Amino acid sequence: MIADIDKAMREFLYQEIPLRKNEVEISFDQPKREWSSRLTKPTINMYLFDLKENLDLRGSEQWSRQDLENGLVELRRNPVRVDLEYLITAWTKEVVDEHQLLSNVLILLLRTPILSDDYLPEQLKNPTVPIRLEAVQSDVLANPSTLWNTLDNVFKPGIRLKVTLSIDPYQPLLVPAVSTTEISFKQNPSPEMSETQKEGTFESKAYFAVRGKIQSQKYSLSTLNLTLAESGKSIPLTESGDFALTRLDEGEYHLEVSANGRLLKRQKIVVPSVVYDFEL
Repeated sequence: MIADIDKAMREFLYQEIPLRKNEVEISFDQPKREWSSRLTKPTINMYLFDLKENLDLRGSEQWSRQDLENGLVELRRNPVRVDLEYLITAWTKEVVDEHQLLSNVLILLLRTPILSDDYLPEQLKNPTVPIRLEAVQSDVLANPSTLWNTLDNVFKPGIRLKVTLSIDPYQPLLVPAVSTTEISFKQNPSPEMSETQKEGTFESKAYFAVRGKIQSQKYSLSTLNLTLAESGKSIPLTESGDFALTRLDEGEYHLEVSANGRLLKRQKIVVPSVVYDFEL
């Protein structure tokens, strides 16, 4: 995956700046003194110095769920958004050429927020989430001199590039559909309490979470509103008609389905039950 991004970035720079491959090299080696001493032509170095998950792009829900017709549920772990952070430097004999080459790279990156499919190898083409490019000031390199001392090389100005891509290494899980989940709570008594005080004081309390599905051949599910009548609370309804209710006591409830302010159906459900699906 990283090697594929390297290959895509190489083609992107060669074609968009543009650069002649026999005149300018693009390298992904560590820019150590030993490496730079062997250079024979102008070179752009893209040193991958860090990679990590982009937590800002991680959703609150880590799994997606799809109900299958055979009574099973497909659970799929959401893809991970990963940042690859590069330090881009230019290496030439003359400073003016170095600055010009670095300027060309910077301008290109600033005007290109998305890496086009045209430069992606076959295995990365048509990503579900576009591959983002962002020239940034990275906290990892807040003190660049530390890096160059580690590399044992002269200090070089550079561009910090963040490439953000989506990685999905997970296989889906097929599990039996669960419509009802019971959650029980019990408060532990204080050690200082006597047995008489403890007796009958700390009974367990059970709540239920349920899942169901509305099916309709007559109405578009995206136009429907679902409400729990007993609380007046609006219940989120997915595009496929799935809904979930949480923290319910055992008993009888009523779901009201409406569209444009008009009540279409009042459905009774009993908690707990085997299934909560119904037809509209």
